[in-house]
Amino acid sequence: MKYLFLAIILFVSTQAFANNSSTGIHPLDIKPGETVGNIKTGKKIDLSWAELSSVAAFPGTRFEMFNGNHVLYRTSLPAGSKIVITLTPEAGKLINLYALRQGINETAVPPAITSAISAEASYPIYANTGDGRRISNPDDGTRKIEFISVGNPYGILIGVAGAENLAEGGYKLQVQVIER
Repeated sequence: MKYLFLAIILFVSTQAFANNSSTGIHPLDIKPGETVGNIKTGKKIDLSWAELSSVAAFPGTRFEMFNGNHVLYRTSLPAGSKIVITLTPEAGKLINLYALRQGINETAVPPAITSAISAEASYPIYANTGDGRRISNPDDGTRKIEFISVGNPYGILIGVAGAENLAEGGYKLQVQVIER
């Protein structure tokens, strides 16, 4: 199998979502293993799009895992490939990951998303006890999402979001595309 890092394919369509633009989209070059950014460059967004049955990114009962600042990236998944997206947050920062598989020419970004071909989210698994406490599994903070493509290419929208209103925190984002 031939491994291709996202840096090779991002020149086509990688974009970041930030506060200081009228469009909210900025190009960003990602180099393998390099710290990509800080969620302070993003912004908080309405999350109602995520629980739409036509999107199903994450449930409303877990909005607190995504209610901080969001930074978005867009790339493509070629036909006959697998994409592996890994997020490693700065120590002590609760930063989570979600991704949407969309049509190859899709340009909509949250909160204007009304549908997705599929969606995945990676965040700590926990249960609320009812008295304000949480019971959770041990978690090193690393988040990971994978998608595959058989016969068609897809657009992939990647979201990095702070939890519990987190508005600042660094992260590394590694994306690999693997031919199947």
